[in-house]
Parts: sequence; structure tokens; C-alpha cells
Amino acid sequence: MNKSKILRSVLAAVLTLVATTASALSFTVDGIYYINNGDGTVTVTEHKHYYSGVVVIPNFVTYSGKRYYVTSIDSYAFYGCYDLTSVTIPNSVTSIGESAFQNCSGLTSVTIPNSVTSIGYKSFYGCSGLTSVTIGNSVTSIDHHTFSGCSGLTSVTIGNSVTSIGESAFEDCSGLTSVAFPNSVTSIGSSAFDGCSGLTSVTIPNSVTTISSSVFSGCSGLKSVSIPNSVTSIGSSAFDGCSGLTRVSIPNSVTTIGESAFRDCSGLTSVTIPNSVT
Repeated sequence: MNKSKILRSVLAAVLTLVATTASALSFTVDGIYYINNGDGTVTVTEHKHYYSGVVVIPNFVTYSGKRYYVTSIDSYAFYGCYDLTSVTIPNSVTSIGESAFQNCSGLTSVTIPNSVTSIGYKSFYGCSGLTSVTIGNSVTSIDHHTFSGCSGLTSVTIGNSVTSIGESAFEDCSGLTSVAFPNSVTSIGSSAFDGCSGLTSVTIPNSVTTISSSVFSGCSGLKSVSIPNSVTSIGSSAFDGCSGLTRVSIPNSVTTIGESAFRDCSGLTSVTIPNSVT
């Protein structure tokens, strides 16, 4: 066999190997695209032709005679899928990646199962049609901007394992009327509820020690807020623009109140500031 034939044979073998490897690394089943993680599990990834309507993610899929468990949703997997109306996340999934559902404006409700331990940055950012969210009991933190811009959101259930709510996590969720914080929450990031104009009442749990800057800024519908004795500082612009707020009682535990903390609270008629504030 001459050299050219040998080279062609080698090239053909390499191309076959590459094609076989590519097939093993990613595949589609029932309209859902997956990446093979190489350990018997797969990750839901972007659909090259766009996801729409109702999507039910299974616990496992079978491909080429082998079973793979679905353990994660990739970053940007459903990004910008405006026609996506419903998604079912199975109990096998442990993580939801960055911007996974960002700008899915047609999505109306999401239940995050107890198996999920992490939700990425901006994962539901701009989902303006989202009306309710239930966060499972295994999630320990809500990352920054996770639900920012979800203007249709009216109900949020935060799981008992959540310890921190990130910066701007629910910013501009103007339809949100109330939030129940579990006692597991120890920190609420700056601007976490900034612009939530529909929010009428807030009870901050005893586990929180700091009310961050601008955390409730622009919450014009806020009428009452309960500040516990665990809080030692109120950040700058924390309640700036809360024009519906009529009275505030600041506990003796508070030692510092930041600049413009209650600026433009035009409805405020009564404020009790303890001697502990310096």
C-alpha cells in the first residue's frame, strides 16, 4: 500500500473516532439536548433550535442502550426561550447554572426540588411572566440577581436551608406583595428587594444582624417593617423612597444608621431612635 492510501486510511479512522466521541459527548432525547458528564450522568444544555411550550425534564434518559441520570441544568440552557411556558425539574437535579432561564418571559411558575443545592447567578433574571416560585430546602443561598426583573412575581417560598439572599436577588419584582424569611437567613444583600413597589410588609428574622444598603429602596408600597433585636446596623438608603411607610421602631441593638436610610419616606409620622445609635 502506498503512502497516500495509508494516509487516507489513517485520516478516515481519525474522523470516525472524532465523530464517535462527539456523539458520546452530546446527544438529544425527546427534544431535550444533553451533555454526557462521563460518569453516568448528563447535563441539560442549549437546544440549537430553541425550547418552547412545556418541557418535562426526566430523572434519567436512555441513549444507545445506556441509562444516564440528569443531575444538572447547564448555564444558558434555556436562555431567551420566550415561548417556554412550563418546565418540570426532577429530583435528580442538584444544580441550576448561571442564566439558565434568563429572559424566559413566558414562564409562569417554577418549583425547585429539594435535590437542588445551588442556583446560579441570574438564573431566572427577567422572567417577567413568572408568578410564583418555590425554592426547595436544600438550597443554601440565593445568588445575586437570581430573580431580578421578575415583575409578575407575586409569591415566593424560601426554603428553610437558605442562609443568604444575594445582592439584587429580587430587584424590581414589582408584583411581590410579601416575603416570609425563614430563621435560617443570616444575611440579605444590598438592593435585594430594591424597587419591589408592591411589597406591603416585611418581617426580618432574628438571625439577621445587618440591614444592607438600599435593600428595600423604592418599596413605595411598604407600610410596615419589623426590625428584630439582632440587628446592629441599618445601611445607607436601606428604606429610601418607602413613601408608604408610616412608622418605624428601631431596637436598642442598633448602633449605626447609614446616610439617607429613610430618605423620601414621605408618609413617615413616627420614628423611635434608641440612645444606642451613635
